[in-house]
Amino acid sequence: MRMTTQRKQILDILKNAHHPLSAEMIMNKLPEDTLNLSTVYRSLDLFFIEELISKSYMNHTTYYYLNQKEHHHYMICINCQKMYEIDCHIHNIADDIADKHGFKITHHDMTVYGYCKTCQNDLNLQ
Repeated sequence: MRMTTQRKQILDILKNAHHPLSAEMIMNKLPEDTLNLSTVYRSLDLFFIEELISKSYMNHTTYYYLNQKEHHHYMICINCQKMYEIDCHIHNIADDIADKHGFKITHHDMTVYGYCKTCQNDLNLQ
């Protein structure tokens, strides 16, 4: 993969992000008239194929984040949309099941939805 200036800009935004970003969020962080949204999507698809990034589907939107040594998942409050990063503990289980079925796992995604403590209190959900 050739690392163009445009691709580097997108990767830099993901490197500096403290949470997953949608393509639209990435686009909004770029200088105006730098790239169009389809270029952002094409770059993100290439990064995913090259295993530089992972993606998660949350609230009907795809979010992207850099691959790290420690793979993470997310919990999202369905009221305030706050995201909580959680550690992944299913690698061994998934690998064992895949081995039994001769299946090669390329990636996995898990998002947990619910209500954060503040929203539970505000909505009287306790």
